[in-house]
Amino acid sequence: MVLVEELSDVSSPTNEANQAYSYDDDDDDDGSLTPSMVFDQIMGTSLMLPFHEHPVYNHYSSTGQCDGCPELRENGLHGYNCNTCGLTVHKECAESSPEINHPSHQRHPLMLLTHGLPQEAEDDKCRLCGEKVGKLVYHCSICDFSLDLFCARNPLSLVVYFRKGHEHTLTLMPRLIRFTCNACGLESDRSPYICAQCDFMIHEDCIYLPRVISIIRHEHRISRTYFLGSGDWKCGVCRRRMDGRYGAYSCSICPDYAVHSRCATRRDVWDGLELEDEPEDIEECEEPFRVVSDGVINHFSHREHDLRLEDGLTNRHDENIRCRACVRPVYANTFYSCMQCDDFILHETCANLPRKKRHVLHNHQLTLYPDDNIVMDFPMLRGVFLCTACRRLCSGFRYECCNIKLDVRCGSISEPFFYECHPHPLFQTSLDSKVCETCKEESDYVLTCMDCDYVLDFECATLPPTVRYKYDRHPLKLCYDGDKDMAGSYWCEICEKEMDQNIIFYTCESSGPTIHIECVLGDFRYVKPRLHFEFNKKKWEVALNGINRPGCYKCGFRCKGPFVAVSVDYDISYVCSLLCLWKGETLVYGSIRD
Repeated sequence: MVLVEELSDVSSPTNEANQAYSYDDDDDDDGSLTPSMVFDQIMGTSLMLPFHEHPVYNHYSSTGQCDGCPELRENGLHGYNCNTCGLTVHKECAESSPEINHPSHQRHPLMLLTHGLPQEAEDDKCRLCGEKVGKLVYHCSICDFSLDLFCARNPLSLVVYFRKGHEHTLTLMPRLIRFTCNACGLESDRSPYICAQCDFMIHEDCIYLPRVISIIRHEHRISRTYFLGSGDWKCGVCRRRMDGRYGAYSCSICPDYAVHSRCATRRDVWDGLELEDEPEDIEECEEPFRVVSDGVINHFSHREHDLRLEDGLTNRHDENIRCRACVRPVYANTFYSCMQCDDFILHETCANLPRKKRHVLHNHQLTLYPDDNIVMDFPMLRGVFLCTACRRLCSGFRYECCNIKLDVRCGSISEPFFYECHPHPLFQTSLDSKVCETCKEESDYVLTCMDCDYVLDFECATLPPTVRYKYDRHPLKLCYDGDKDMAGSYWCEICEKEMDQNIIFYTCESSGPTIHIECVLGDFRYVKPRLHFEFNKKKWEVALNGINRPGCYKCGFRCKGPFVAVSVDYDISYVCSLLCLWKGETLVYGSIRD
């Protein structure tokens, strides 16, 4: 059955027809190269499309947007591009018929417009999918009806019978009509599927929502329902109120737990598996250690030797004594130390980290890996890894699955998250990038307050609440005074630059010094001192910054952080930050800049 009928009188194009033919503005054959010939040698042979006035060239883009349809393909855009006006189209869109009869609009034929919709058109979106149309669009000027080329090539079924979606046959209503979807509770303004006898309206993609699923935010399976019922419902993912008159997912074990249909099927929440009629697996997680005796354990990351519980190192602040899991100094915390190795230490809390755990940033359980199997990480990085959430360079334990790697600080964040600089609980509610309130930087991974829209990124959420500064006998504490009216100016003790009071910093209330976060922590804080790692086939060692603060051979400024990366392969050279480590070009300078 032909669903889309081509009405053009023009026969199917061939290489000889005017669908696409070689374009050359010089017919002379004297052997000399004309400018157009040189251009063609660089760009490839030009073509003329029947609906476009300029020559186009074969084109590929991994992230390109087609001017005819909203489809983004995994293998990129293969098609044509016009260097004169910038038109970019898929090959299939370029071969569209100039006139079609479409099943969703059978009253009139649709004409292919090549320069966008006319000014008098009131609706600038595709009638079926709701995406904004581009330069190439099928349009009926009588009805102000428009289709992008993807929906024109892939027409929706006029009737659908899918028993798991609804017990009766559903009929497409391809018109502008404002409605609330019975399955997801979201409003829309076009083309629902309807069941007249049930007063039921639904989005096309909501028809095929799975019946039973498992999401990373809840320990039990949840099932789809078209009616939650009365009650004070809040979504377990986005934390917003829910309307019990519409569909959602609910838990049969936890009577007060429900999730919006769209939130439950987000790519970071659901693994994509339909679990109806599937037996439920019992999640088993191996314990991180085996108890040998009182105060002695055998940890999975160091099975060859036992670890003994020790008291904190009172009044000892050696930066080289680090926990192997979080790579933070031991200080006065209780910890486990190897009974035979001098350098294997775990905080008591880190020794109890679960081997597997659910996390708000990924739709599968994450697995805890020790630090001795870091093989390679992007870009061309060996021996250390970049945390996906906070983008710090790390050498400790990590939670990992698929393409996500989290250090144990970010991997330990759970909901609700309580931040000492904010009075309300925080949640990971959306995939949208936002600006962090404390550092004023935009991030893809943030926690949000549902009471006041406060936003905190993972880097700031995992800052240590107290740190030691070698020239101050008191610990420095985090301070965020961006919401206070403060008099006077603050200056950083290390870089001697004025502080921005709207950005979080460290300070000591008793002795008064204030220090930038980057100055007191640096970019190599979470890499074990004296560790060798490889970047771009060059070996580096992390070392304590000296009192003379050596100059960075990339930027020319003196290294201000507590740790630096020192080149191992060549003459001794220092790098002060990750930004300088990534730089491909070395700054040529005559003297170190302060």
